[in-house]
Amino acid sequence: MNILITGATGFVGRHLVRQLKRNHHAIKVLSRDGLRAGQQHGVAAYDWDYTKEAVPAEAMENIQVIIHLMGENLGNGRWTEQRKREIYDSRILSTRKLVAAAPASLECFVCGSAIGIYPGEGDDIYDESYVVPEHRNFMQTICHDWEKEAACIESRGVRRVSIRTGVVLGDGGMLVKLLPIFKLGLGGSVGDGNQWLPWIHIHDLVSVFETAVADARYRGPVNAVAPNPVQYRDFAVALGKALHRPAFFTTPAFVLKLVLGEAAALALNSYHIAPTKLVREYGFEFKFDHLSTALGNLFKKN
Repeated sequence: MNILITGATGFVGRHLVRQLKRNHHAIKVLSRDGLRAGQQHGVAAYDWDYTKEAVPAEAMENIQVIIHLMGENLGNGRWTEQRKREIYDSRILSTRKLVAAAPASLECFVCGSAIGIYPGEGDDIYDESYVVPEHRNFMQTICHDWEKEAACIESRGVRRVSIRTGVVLGDGGMLVKLLPIFKLGLGGSVGDGNQWLPWIHIHDLVSVFETAVADARYRGPVNAVAPNPVQYRDFAVALGKALHRPAFFTTPAFVLKLVLGEAAALALNSYHIAPTKLVREYGFEFKFDHLSTALGNLFKKN
């Protein structure tokens, strides 16, 4: 299929483009640095500054699928008001412009989203049936509005899928920040450690995206998390074990809040999420459904 991808130079995008090329899809990429993206992936790439420009028309020619992964990194720095606006616009404005530029050839729009759409507290289990309340926190607002913009494509008869991604385990993302600490034997829990961590192995996440492109049953919001979530203290123990390091240090919640401000919610919120659609409706088979297996795969050389 002819597929256009944004965010192709990011952690998830790199793996996804590689897999789609392996399966002989024709790939185009939109990037703020088209030259770099094209050289990295060996595909046609186009410069696009979503803040100032419309989507390049040539990038949309004969496109059957759009996979939209673009978005400012939530974990980079404190959430100042300016930073919040950048995080929000990078998702909502870019999605709005992609929908507006969608060609008649488009059959499917697969858009990023996140488990931040859920409340982020307590032990209650949430799935795709959750209704977002009128009063929302920052993360909920981003995800709700992101999905709402993506859903506008449905008025043209185009199938839309919003992939609500959890914490992705692989050679990027959260592990990049944690590994130096854990390898020194200084890792451990954050806060009281009771918060739920909805994780997914990068292999399975790429498979979810690829399947969403091909399988017409995939529609609307889909939770991309493994079926066996863990609490943060258990994650810390498992990561320490995989690295053959102790993991008994604790970072108090107030320290994170002092350093990161509102962004500390990324580590302190509790997301007990179930992949109901993937498992019960679509019959998706996870290759890595338990944390120990996932970490064992990622650190098998250690």
